Amino acid sequence: MTAIYLIRHGQASFGQQNYDKLSDIGHQQAKVLGGALQSRIGSFDKVFLGSMLRHKQTLQNCLSGMDSQLDEANWNIDASWNEYDHNDIIAQMGPEFADAPSVKSWLLKQDHPKQAFEKLFNDAMNRWMSGQHCGQYVESWDCYQKRVINALNNVTKNANGAKKVAVFTSGGPISVVSQYLLGVPAEKVMQVNWTLVNCGITKLVNTPSRVFLSTLNEHSHFEGENRALITYK
Repeated sequence: MTAIYLIRHGQASFGQQNYDKLSDIGHQQAKVLGGALQSRIGSFDKVFLGSMLRHKQTLQNCLSGMDSQLDEANWNIDASWNEYDHNDIIAQMGPEFADAPSVKSWLLKQDHPKQAFEKLFNDAMNRWMSGQHCGQYVESWDCYQKRVINALNNVTKNANGAKKVAVFTSGGPISVVSQYLLGVPAEKVMQVNWTLVNCGITKLVNTPSRVFLSTLNEHSHFEGENRALITYK
């Protein structure tokens, strides 16, 4: 039996031209996570991660918090664990959303920026997931789902007897895996995605007969004195 810990990256640099790097809070979140994991499970037997910088930085800080060494040569990097291209998905909503600075400029003009962004993002995701405009996107919703499930199958196939496996990834893949294992409709994915905490843990258990979801979005390491570290972007 193998425990697979799906770990969402720490807070990224939302609103910046380069979103794909941890914020100062993100670095701190990953170190706190590492300290909590060290006391609970000791160390990982095997590590997988996406190819994005925020995945790598989260792993590095987590290992630092665990006071654990894992040579980069032993990292299993698989781009199939990468997040969807949210910039491309939002950009298809109109020319005023062409890039991150354009979106930020648009938000500054809104009376309620937070609510405006949530509506924009939900509308953009619904359009993408509808399957009616596949050719307009860098990656269609259907292709995205398939690559994430293939990534999960690759982990279970290549665990090679490891008891504690970590996967450093993003909220989208964790949501897709959860939806897939629970058998809930695909349109519920974003309801899961909005609730996922940065550096939260979703635990899977891989047995000889099946893979099942054990815990979803566990983040007790951010309760109490670390409550200020709870973020969602």
